[in-house]
Amino acid sequence: MASKVEKRGLMALILVLVISSLPEPALCIYWNWKFHVHLVNAMSDNSKPLMVHLKSKDNDLQEHPLWKNGDFQFHFKINFWETTLFYCTFKHGTETKVFNIFVHGDRYSESKVCKKPNKTVYWKVQDDGFLSQL
Repeated sequence: MASKVEKRGLMALILVLVISSLPEPALCIYWNWKFHVHLVNAMSDNSKPLMVHLKSKDNDLQEHPLWKNGDFQFHFKINFWETTLFYCTFKHGTETKVFNIFVHGDRYSESKVCKKPNKTVYWKVQDDGFLSQL
């Protein structure tokens, strides 16, 4: 007769096998995944830089100048509570915009990023707005 410890071990093994056989995760809940984000300045005005200031609840990546065709990069992991949210304040001349760069639980964005082996997303800032290349 199997002991309780053996039964728990068998149940854990079955759970791991079921999860690993899924074609793709419903959400990016794997805390060991490192996500990479690129912000690219594709604006036509090169007389002044695009100022980007990235933040989350726990992290302040400070303000950085991003010249035309410049690429600011950062990476992070999903927090334990799965509430990761990064947002960015963009300033160019007299215009200021605040935009969410990554929101854990955004199924559309996450499903595309989760499928990518390197978990990388590119955001291009253009004269007519923001373009995400997932």
